[in-house]
Amino acid sequence: MVMYTGDGDIVTLDQITRAVNERRAVICWSHGNWKNIGALYIYDSAEEALEDAERDTRGESWSMWDEVWCQLADSVSDARRAAKGLLTVS
Repeated sequence: MVMYTGDGDIVTLDQITRAVNERRAVICWSHGNWKNIGALYIYDSAEEALEDAERDTRGESWSMWDEVWCQLADSVSDARRAAKGLLTVS
């Protein structure tokens, strides 16, 4: 299965592993299909990743469907599942 970042770029398992280990991988959550869905973003630097990981727009929008909240990816497994579009929480 092909893996993608939230920006639509194709990504390999090696790139994901390196980004998680270097703290450059961020999982951004949003609402969709009646679940919370995580998307993977990979940044050039850990500083950029940390800045985005602090983003949380919950409660700032008229619609919960526009809410986004992010976190640094803690595991390669979660980052890989997010890149496959399979990281969800009901």
